Amino acid sequence: MNPADGSPSEGRQGLWRMVMTLALGLSGALVGQELGLPLPYLLGPLLFAAVAALAGAPLLAVPYSREMGQVVVGLGIGLRFTPAVMLATVKLLPGMILATILTMLATTGAAFLMHRIAHVDRRTAYFSTAAAGMIEMSVIAAQKGADSGIVAVTHLVRLTFIVATIPFLVTMFGTQGDVHQADIPFDSEALPLICLLVAAAVFGYLVAPLRIPNSWILAPVLLGALVAVFGFGPFAMPRLFLSVAQVVIGTWIGSRFRRDVVIRLPRITVSAFIIAAYLIATTLLSAWLVTLVTGLSFTTVVLAVAPGGITEMVLTATAMHLDAATVTAFQIMRIAVVVSTIHLTFAAYAALTNRLSRGRAFQDQ
Repeated sequence: MNPADGSPSEGRQGLWRMVMTLALGLSGALVGQELGLPLPYLLGPLLFAAVAALAGAPLLAVPYSREMGQVVVGLGIGLRFTPAVMLATVKLLPGMILATILTMLATTGAAFLMHRIAHVDRRTAYFSTAAAGMIEMSVIAAQKGADSGIVAVTHLVRLTFIVATIPFLVTMFGTQGDVHQADIPFDSEALPLICLLVAAAVFGYLVAPLRIPNSWILAPVLLGALVAVFGFGPFAMPRLFLSVAQVVIGTWIGSRFRRDVVIRLPRITVSAFIIAAYLIATTLLSAWLVTLVTGLSFTTVVLAVAPGGITEMVLTATAMHLDAATVTAFQIMRIAVVVSTIHLTFAAYAALTNRLSRGRAFQDQ
């Protein structure tokens, strides 16, 4: 690239693209609210940005916009972990373990399905369906010799499909909860909340290099929980902050789609949608089983065990006045177990697939 071409013009172009992308997301939020979509400030921008990106629009998300949105959501949820909530959450540990095991079994089944319908190698299929973050699984997939590009596309489709579908399902067929957060005037606690947001953002930034999954939301959750447990506050995240966070997160997810990738990998894209539908079906079954064990409402458990984004599931729970703290705890447990055991479970999966392959070859003789 010729330096004389001038980076200032490129900078202005990039800034203009970011402004247009945010404007598109805001338009989607307003239209979503007008149409009565569940989570309009999240799903409206997501759908608008995804359609525009697939149509070839030069979208560009603001750097760190999704991370800052996660900081707002994470801190808001963490501030709900009062001592009473923390104790109730610990009592649900058996249910969390059951939900995690069921999810891992479901995603292992999804790997076998992905291998057969997408015609990809078993390594790529496994990391494409593991119930953890897109970035983390793409990195590990590359280390294991899998196709990280296919892994990233499959996770993006899975995340988008589940995030766009689960809120509709629980809104149509679920029941509203009775968890209502008291409205605390923002002007009475503006300074401490702003300080907490800055501290949470710095904490997330410092933790991010450690490659802890979902660190930008988990670090603020931890900070907020510490503040709540030790009785500082009470603080509450203003609704305006949460609405803005949803807009930037939804816009970011939608803008990740690329038309050239979808055109180049049509079979992978279609397979990813099939896998996402399969995971939603297994989520409903797992939620029913976990409900029998824990006594929690079915709607809460669906959001707690859904292998979608933790941020988006927590936002749905908040919008429906469900126990967002419980949803957060279940999601954190699942992510922590999946990521910490991914090498072990992959080894077991590889051994099983090798045995099945040898058995099939023996039968064909």
